[in-house]
Amino acid sequence: MRRYVALYAAMLALASCNDDGERPVTTVNGVPYGATCEGDADCGGQANSCCLAGKCSDEGWCSPECATDNDCPDGFYCISHSGTRCFSACVDDRDCPTDFICEDKDGHTTCRAKE
Repeated sequence: MRRYVALYAAMLALASCNDDGERPVTTVNGVPYGATCEGDADCGGQANSCCLAGKCSDEGWCSPECATDNDCPDGFYCISHSGTRCFSACVDDRDCPTDFICEDKDGHTTCRAKE
């Protein structure tokens, strides 16, 4: 049994790494949370859902506004930035896309653009 638990833990650790530099994207109700965007239309059309500049990155990413963590899909947290927005969870920088860091904010660690 211990062997299976250790194997499962190792698989989870490998799955959480993001060595390819890709953003973690989760699509819920037509909104691709974490996807690159140029405007709200790229994020399902929800107003103010494409976050540009600052901790969202200059190229922008779909980070819709939220009131609580419950407004974000699994793997994302509601974090203060230009209001409150859904940011992807991380354990360390390896879980984040290229040019992002894993940063503690509002009691959660999330991927946020290097400034």
